Parts: sequence; C-alpha cells; structure tokens
Amino acid sequence: MNELGRKTFFWYRVYIAVLALLYLAVTVFGATLAVMRPETRDHSPQEIVLMGVVYAAVGVVLFLAYAIALFLPAKPYNWVVGIVMMAISMSSCCFLPFAIPLLIYWLKPETRAFFGRN
Repeated sequence: MNELGRKTFFWYRVYIAVLALLYLAVTVFGATLAVMRPETRDHSPQEIVLMGVVYAAVGVVLFLAYAIALFLPAKPYNWVVGIVMMAISMSSCCFLPFAIPLLIYWLKPETRAFFGRN
C-alpha cells in the first residue's frame, strides 16, 4: 500500500463523516421544525411544517448517502463514489476550502493506485 493513498483515504473518511453528521443535524432540525411549528410573523404554520419536512427529507437522503460512503472499502468503485460525494459537497461554498485540496489528492496517480484504478 502506498502512503499517499492511505492518508488521502483517511482524510476523505474524516471529511465524509463530518458531512454525514452535518446532514444528520439537518434531519433533526427539520423534524423539530415540523413537529414544534414555532410561531413566526413571516410564515404560516403550514409553511413551517412544509419547510421542516423538506429539510428532514433532504437531510436523511444525504445523511444515508454519506454514511454509506463512509464505510465503503478501498475498492475501485469507491474511488468514483468519492468523486461523486465530493462533487455533491462542492455545491456549498463552505466546503470548497476542504473539498478542493482533497479532490486534488484524490486525482493523483498514487491515490488511484491505492484504490486499484490504474
């Protein structure tokens, strides 16, 4: 095993775990919003419930995607999964400072070889 590929895979898993926890928090926030229906002057209770359901639904889908990706082994297909997971996370500018360097290392030949993609 090469050292660069192993380290890149480790930091990828840390990054994916952080994102999974973030989307778990979004799910909990959405469910709380839908159940509690806080009073606001800007939104009706029905709008609050709808927002909560949407947050919870998106959060649970993305949480499951990142949680599954977190436990996939270092196989050739997981290299592609990693690119897809990083691409999804790059839709938020908050994660660009982390995703871009990770993606640069992910595309290196040493990392590709670690995953068995020559």
